[in-house]
Amino acid sequence: MDIGIIHAKGVDLLTEKEKQLTNRLLNEYYVRIQRQIKNLTVFSFDLKEYKKEGKAKKFSVHIRVEAPTRIFEADYADWDLARTIHKVLNKLMNEIEKRLHSSDQHLRVRKSQLKRVRK
Repeated sequence: MDIGIIHAKGVDLLTEKEKQLTNRLLNEYYVRIQRQIKNLTVFSFDLKEYKKEGKAKKFSVHIRVEAPTRIFEADYADWDLARTIHKVLNKLMNEIEKRLHSSDQHLRVRKSQLKRVRK
């Protein structure tokens, strides 16, 4: 598997545990997105952290994926980092599917599913 470059901003603000979680999720989803877009050129991840009173932090994530002919973007904000990353990447994959119909390109019909013509 060829894992390309993911341009990430704002990751340096996270703790070490949060960095590992972010890295794991981005690499996992990158492979899935690369399957949908064969010639992916740019994958950028922008994370903003908003500190409120107390220990709670709000995370805002913006993702931009560029293919040679189209640009796909998604964003999401939540208090839980893992949920935020999952939601934004799922939104991105849904947008790619909606605009490219990539799942329709991989349909296979087995011989047993074809109707037999009797003479």
